Amino acid sequence: MISLQSSPYDPIFRKFIDSVRTSCLICSPYISAGPIDRMLATITRRGVQSSLHVRVVTDVSVDNLVHGSTDVAALIRLMETVKNATVTYLPRIHAKVYISEENFALITSANFTEGGVFSNLEYGVTVEDTALVRTIRFDIEQYANLGGRLTLQRLMHLNNRAIELKELLEDEQRSIRAKLQPASEPIRRDAENNLLISRIDGRSIYGVFRDTILYLLASRSMSTIELEKRIQQIHPDLCDDTLDRVIEGQHFGKLWKHQVRTAQQHLKKVHLITYDKTRRLWVRTSTA
Repeated sequence: MISLQSSPYDPIFRKFIDSVRTSCLICSPYISAGPIDRMLATITRRGVQSSLHVRVVTDVSVDNLVHGSTDVAALIRLMETVKNATVTYLPRIHAKVYISEENFALITSANFTEGGVFSNLEYGVTVEDTALVRTIRFDIEQYANLGGRLTLQRLMHLNNRAIELKELLEDEQRSIRAKLQPASEPIRRDAENNLLISRIDGRSIYGVFRDTILYLLASRSMSTIELEKRIQQIHPDLCDDTLDRVIEGQHFGKLWKHQVRTAQQHLKKVHLITYDKTRRLWVRTSTA
């Protein structure tokens, strides 16, 4: 069986992690702590850390480590917790594939990161046909065989050097920003303002929030707090709590929560959504 998967991605990644019993394969150029720690918590709770086989294929190039795209400390925790875990370094890997046992595979745009799992707009397919899953695993393992396995000791050394390098580069960047920021800030602000206007594209911010609420509630019901959190994840540029810009008569920044609630009330008034007081959830109506 093949199924289409769209955001939010948290449920499908939870299904992947929960389905792991004896083996799994994680192929993702970027990996961060959140998904790794969630998986380790599940593995430890089941007590299978000594028997489970985990293979990770990722890109631990120095640039990725310094910029925080891949969290080596999380990979170290994985190898320390799971006896039969291996990490393969393949610089040009760009595929995002997650395989559990022999009957579940997720092929997706989502990295194994907080953004990929929890907040980004992603898309992909799940495969639950054993023969096809075996073929996918074979193909990804062929990729992995082109890379090099990293021992725990090498990962620890790499992590220490990356931390040192990151600190030095941050010092350099602070010095550069101090010199260039007075000249660059007006240009940066103008570019950001134009991007915000392009994002709206003739609509009001209210209209953007209205469409986003309908999109989110199409997948499941949500509380006001969860809706606001997901909207801010999708539109961080329109929901910046630290800013209050007014551009062409529209407010960007601190007023965004009020604008979201206005959009909610309008959608409720026209019967596209309703509020379930018992469950304290916003629900998209069946006629929407």
